Amino acid sequence: MSTEEADILEEADHQEKDTTADRPAGLIGAVDNVLRLLRLFEDHEMIRVNQVSRDMGLSRSTVHRLLSTLSYHEFVEQDTHSRAYRPGPVLVDIGLSVVRNMDIRSLARGSLVQLRDETDETVHLATRRGTEVLYIDSVESEQTVRVSSRIGWCLPAHATAAGKVMLAALSDEQLTALYPSERLDAPTARAPATRTALRGHLHTVRERGYAVNHAESEDDVSAVGVAIRDQHGQTIAALVTTAPKSRGDEAWIAATARVTTRVAAELTSRTK
Repeated sequence: MSTEEADILEEADHQEKDTTADRPAGLIGAVDNVLRLLRLFEDHEMIRVNQVSRDMGLSRSTVHRLLSTLSYHEFVEQDTHSRAYRPGPVLVDIGLSVVRNMDIRSLARGSLVQLRDETDETVHLATRRGTEVLYIDSVESEQTVRVSSRIGWCLPAHATAAGKVMLAALSDEQLTALYPSERLDAPTARAPATRTALRGHLHTVRERGYAVNHAESEDDVSAVGVAIRDQHGQTIAALVTTAPKSRGDEAWIAATARVTTRVAAELTSRTK
């Protein structure tokens, strides 16, 4: 830790001493503040300085310095449009290192193989981190022309089947907090370019029970995504079947949606 960072933490600790009477003896106040701040992401997609100051009873200057330190170490990152903060790549990677060893990835492996065998296409397991989708496992098709593994890839959630089926679980307020700007970056001409257009896509996802990607994230890929839920009914991941756009016509979408939905439902039942 640099001298400057130590000074920041020492100052934050000093400023908040009067509000920490209920802390156990030996607890380091500044570290406690940092950990309490990070836990706000359990309930909020993004956080703002004023909000943190109010919720935690800290001065705005203290919150700003804590967030600046966390941003420097990439535990948080600031949205350029809203100026709010979201989980940064280091924080996400720490979480994912735990997720990779948790039940969902090992539990889903057999389902991925089954889905690959039944569709003869490449299939993926994905999770959402803010406005992005991270692919944490994949089983490739054995066809000569196929979509390759996407393990480790991050793609815009609003332009993928995996992302849309997970975004569909959010309330309108949560979606607005996640996408504060009406304009969205569209990786291809087919992707929704506005928040309003995305809401239309998510309405369709809720009606169908699955999401479709028609060359929205990549020009030559079609996909069907279905949510995987935990014992509380919360969406925790997505099961996705992908194919080259040349095979991904409406008939393929309909047939693949049926199989992917069934396999995802079987996997969901094993998480309970």
